[in-house]
Amino acid sequence: MRRVKKSVVVVTMMLFSMMLFSMMLFSMTNVHAANKKLKVNKVYTTTKKIKGKTKKKYLIKVKIGKKIYKKKASSKGNFSIKIPKQKAGKKIKIKVYRRKNKKWKLYTTKIIKVKKKKISVKKYPGKEEAIDLEQVKKDLATGKEISKGETALGKGHYYYLMNFGGLKGDALIGYVNDYIDIDTDGEYVTMKAINGAKLYYTVAGASEKSMTQLEEPTFNSEHLEPRQKVVFSCYDFNKNANRGGLYLKVHAYKNGKLIAISYESHYMIHMIPGFYY
Repeated sequence: MRRVKKSVVVVTMMLFSMMLFSMMLFSMTNVHAANKKLKVNKVYTTTKKIKGKTKKKYLIKVKIGKKIYKKKASSKGNFSIKIPKQKAGKKIKIKVYRRKNKKWKLYTTKIIKVKKKKISVKKYPGKEEAIDLEQVKKDLATGKEISKGETALGKGHYYYLMNFGGLKGDALIGYVNDYIDIDTDGEYVTMKAINGAKLYYTVAGASEKSMTQLEEPTFNSEHLEPRQKVVFSCYDFNKNANRGGLYLKVHAYKNGKLIAISYESHYMIHMIPGFYY
């Protein structure tokens, strides 16, 4: 009886030792696999090169469908392999080989999935975000034409136009048409402050001075409270009948913030008495 018990104990210890050895072997294998070096950058629908890093001088093979693209890693382990653009969801297999006994042996494998490239939508400033007046002055001073944002006419469109049409000193900044309503019929230019804006402005006829010579509006300049309007007449500003036009610089403020700027030339011309079409 004692011999049977002793045998059972011995068998049990042997089984336990074998299980422990198997667990240690499995753990060592996993650690070895985890230590294998292969880093691959994300691949998008716009990607033309698969880039990554492994061990130096190792061979990388990229399999896409039936085609294989291969290249050796650099002395620092970096690699870059040209590929055609792929569709989102496409799986790409990457295998790395090491040189041993004059033969290439598989080192590690990785499968990556092509991701759809998100197109970033350009965010324009909000309608009541403050404008950097000093930056506007610097951009105007370059004399170059600058066009950013939406250039469509009408309300609800953001503008950042500088020296447009080759006219130095011209500018439209912010959601101009949402706060500064300007209308001209040739004889008169009517300006109105809308949507709660307060307007400060300076004005001059084209025969008096150029847009660049016209003073910047300040809090001491003429102004319009919300909903107020002012009318400019060609007979007051166009003293020289051969030079039409009205130069108008306007700053729109709301809640204490500069939210729109309009520096524009507006069409005006003397109507000759008794002359009609």
